[in-house]
Amino acid sequence: MKKLALAMLTAVCCISTATYALNLNDSFKELDKDSNGTLSESEASEDALLHDNFSQIDTNQDGQISFSEFQLFVQ
Repeated sequence: MKKLALAMLTAVCCISTATYALNLNDSFKELDKDSNGTLSESEASEDALLHDNFSQIDTNQDGQISFSEFQLFVQ
């Protein structure tokens, strides 16, 4: 019984993680209006939290938020 419960819990965690990743990817794509794979300050202004923290999120200071920078900020 314990093995079944552990297997079910593992499956739920995997599904939840996959769903979270898909939702994060979808959110990024929705903000990326020109579909270039990065968020400009203008695109980030669609979300107040991203806009207010843009320079902090843009860790390499290239004026764009990459998906990996976006992921790090959201986590």
